[in-house]
Amino acid sequence: MNTVTSHPSEERKAETREMIFQAARKVFSEKGYHKAQIADIVKAAGISTGSIYAHFKDKRDLFEHIIRQTTDGLRARLKELSETRSPGDVRERVQQWMPAYVAFFDYVEANPEQILLIIRGGFGVDEENDTITWEFFHAFASDIAEDFRKWEELGFIRGVNATLMGHIIIGMGLHVALSYLMDRQFTREEAINNLMAITYAMVSMYLTDKGRTELGDMNVPRLPEHTMKEAPAREP
Repeated sequence: MNTVTSHPSEERKAETREMIFQAARKVFSEKGYHKAQIADIVKAAGISTGSIYAHFKDKRDLFEHIIRQTTDGLRARLKELSETRSPGDVRERVQQWMPAYVAFFDYVEANPEQILLIIRGGFGVDEENDTITWEFFHAFASDIAEDFRKWEELGFIRGVNATLMGHIIIGMGLHVALSYLMDRQFTREEAINNLMAITYAMVSMYLTDKGRTELGDMNVPRLPEHTMKEAPAREP
């Protein structure tokens, strides 16, 4: 009689993989890549060492998958929010900065370990993984730069280095997010309103007459003051 060896179902494999991801994100964000050990992830996930190696070649392979998983969803959401009803509608696009910053902070608050992992855990791993982490910054900055190039082609702005502006905005947002998670010295509403004001001020420096006419006397969108609450203390 032939014995049929049963294999774990695809659903069970997916559940185990997600358990590994959740545990690894927490361990990497707390300890950084070099200090984190597979044994730490095994303990946090409550699984066997073999279960991890059944899904990933080694620690670096796991780290790479987490970085890509972390960034893909957020980037897709922000790109979706950047779509305007009319191509090149600079006024509508500026108004969409607010929901984009809100979506970003929603993600920060829902996934603090992932954000800390990207900012604190990535660089200094090795040349290959530094490249993986850098791809995150470069991809988001490139998406922002695309707007500036489009606006310059349409004559709304002039003289801006689109790539540099993209990196300035993404760097500013990530640094504020890190401070928000680590120090809690301001509320998310304060963070978003200030990021909106600074972004608009930077763009205003490069507006042409056509751009100023297009934007007119539009006020920078702000979150209502009455929604601001005392920033919660961060757990040690």
